[in-house]
Amino acid sequence: MFFILLKSTVIEMILGSSSPEQQDNFVPKLVNIQLGIDNHIIWTNKDSTPHTVTPDDESLEDSYSGKFGSPGVVKPGETYEFTFTEPITFSYHCAPHPWMTGKLEITEARF
Repeated sequence: MFFILLKSTVIEMILGSSSPEQQDNFVPKLVNIQLGIDNHIIWTNKDSTPHTVTPDDESLEDSYSGKFGSPGVVKPGETYEFTFTEPITFSYHCAPHPWMTGKLEITEARF
């Protein structure tokens, strides 16, 4: 399998995400990704609190990129990056702030 990376997709953990009253946290919350087009994802912490990117199914793994999920907290101003190489749909959350949720739908590219 051969993938050409054309661009990255950025998901922001926005300011105030650690508050359970805030509805927006991972922005965008639902992301549709196409393999070979925008399958490199960058989570950027724009909040003043550390967060994680944790799959709801902690056994989630990509055969090329390995185990998915930030290895620890993503501190304010830092990023977590992952490149998907296989189609999958899954949900994720922030471990310390479980109301922070997101979903990725990774599909084959439609040329």
